[in-house]
Amino acid sequence: MSQKNRFFTAALLLLFIPCFLFTQSASEPEHQAEFELRAVEIINQERINNGLPPFILDDTLFSLARSHSEDMVRNNFFGHTGSDRTTQSQRVQRGIPNAAAPFSHISANQTPEGTAGVWLSSSRADILNVNRTHIGVGFAQRPEGSRARYGNYWTMYITHILPVYTESEIQEFERRVFELTNIEREKNGLRPLIWHDVLSTAARGHSEDLMRNNREGHIGSGNTSPSQRVQRLGIPNARVGENVAYANLTPEDAVRAWMNSPGHRRNILNREYTHLGVGFVQRVEGSRASYVTYWTQKFGIF
Repeated sequence: MSQKNRFFTAALLLLFIPCFLFTQSASEPEHQAEFELRAVEIINQERINNGLPPFILDDTLFSLARSHSEDMVRNNFFGHTGSDRTTQSQRVQRGIPNAAAPFSHISANQTPEGTAGVWLSSSRADILNVNRTHIGVGFAQRPEGSRARYGNYWTMYITHILPVYTESEIQEFERRVFELTNIEREKNGLRPLIWHDVLSTAARGHSEDLMRNNREGHIGSGNTSPSQRVQRLGIPNARVGENVAYANLTPEDAVRAWMNSPGHRRNILNREYTHLGVGFVQRVEGSRASYVTYWTQKFGIF
């Protein structure tokens, strides 16, 4: 079902489905999708009541959430780690590469109202997080003859799904990091840095390497150092510094995180540096990367 059709279905439910359908015992499997949509409706109403936009319903998140609920029924467990030992993040990442780290919540409540109420009580901060924009809920019942402990199993995934940025948009993000970095330097009485294309190429390459190989830190594939990576691009005896960041959704988030970290802040406010390059990449399908975004700043003295 497409996102548009889900919204249309939800609207029809509100208008034409009798109220008893949502408050009775969850005993008919054919009400599976209706129950899931009802739980989302209650959660979205609470977000609206608190001045937040409603979650966007995402088909893949619904499918992943339902699969986990069915996994719990089928294998008689109640938890976030799947029977195949996958984590919630791994499951969502496989289905939606450009999804940020998800919040996962489960319940064994009988009705959509009860389930939504439990989540709004125990996971309220997650549900009312303005930085989370998409939702999927999955409901499964214990079939006759099953060894499952509970009669009903619910899973909710909440995340932020980034657009797949174009090359032009990626470059805009990198330039925005450059601008924000110079704003911080100017606040502290330092001269602005000069954009450097080779440093930017090295920075993009390192971000790509971290994402492709699920790495963190400043040592690249082949045990290369930040200076070596710049030297290989034709700048001998390069004197460079490097900041990296993961999972930050916007340039503002990345620079804010660096400025709140003493070591990264020292690089940004180092008066010896004269040039800067920035590299940003997103996690791609098939990657084993743990994070949805990777950012690198490459500072140089020329």
